[in-house]
Amino acid sequence: MIFSIHQINKSALPWLRAIAAIIFTLGPAAAVGQTYPSKPIRIIVPYDAGGVIDLTARLLANRLSPEVGQLIVENRSGAAGKIGTESLSRAEPDGYSILYTSGPDLAVWQASPNSPTLVRNLTPISSAVSTVPAIAVRANLPIDTIGELLEFIRQNPGKLSYGTLGVGSYQHLVGEYLKQQGIVMLAVPYKGLNPVMTDLVAGQIDVAITNLTAGLPLANEGKIKILALTRSDRFEPAPNIPVVRESLPSFKVPDAWYGVFGPPDMPRPIVSRLASEIGKVLVTPEVKSTLTKLSMVAVAGTPEQFSGLIQETNAAFQTFIAAGNIKLD
Repeated sequence: MIFSIHQINKSALPWLRAIAAIIFTLGPAAAVGQTYPSKPIRIIVPYDAGGVIDLTARLLANRLSPEVGQLIVENRSGAAGKIGTESLSRAEPDGYSILYTSGPDLAVWQASPNSPTLVRNLTPISSAVSTVPAIAVRANLPIDTIGELLEFIRQNPGKLSYGTLGVGSYQHLVGEYLKQQGIVMLAVPYKGLNPVMTDLVAGQIDVAITNLTAGLPLANEGKIKILALTRSDRFEPAPNIPVVRESLPSFKVPDAWYGVFGPPDMPRPIVSRLASEIGKVLVTPEVKSTLTKLSMVAVAGTPEQFSGLIQETNAAFQTFIAAGNIKLD
């Protein structure tokens, strides 16, 4: 039966208008989900090429391409990841520009009262991998254990230097946390972890808060020494490397992980599609094997689980940011 507008009770008009709005809202979104993607997807990595973040971004891009089409990795480094991240935050939320970055760095920046509104409102898509952070020293430093390093720094505050990826980066905040424990070093900023490790090998800096992916090959060649991991327990594939808390029981910092974000207001169908495809790729035997060889583990989850991880990471860092009155801007 067909009614004209004049036959409809006026009290029903608000409901009809609401239903019409829902139809018009869902219609385009559903269409987007069915047709996406129809062109290459750009992955912005806000750090230098050649580092661990760049390496795993390219691993994901290669493995995702058969499922979602061509993915192009674009490095936009600088300011501890802020330059590339701000660029992504201004992109169209159509799913053709996404960000792959260090979760702890971004979570802390988002919590800053001075961070741009667009950056605070990035769309969480999926966590991807977790690294195994480590503390390494130059090969010719006459220190061989984490206990010796901590004691030397206590006795000689500010004498040793360590590399960071800028104010607010994971490396900087771990260094600031150590400072609160009486372990004071001189922070030296870099644009990426790769130049940090290059200068550590060359003896230009004394210490690097790095990870096993970047550090183990150099340590195996005798170019640096890995003294400890910053995680809560030892890493099974490298059981002989102790953790910092074995020598400093009060030491506790969040894990370092990388994740995928979209611009603000990204359509839910696109977010779900990308998160699903990322999750499928990370559990394949080939990718799991590659990550194990890189001393990394997969940490894929739903967008909701990813949001929870971001909040948990940020809350942990904010505790000692406040305790140390650390200025991030």
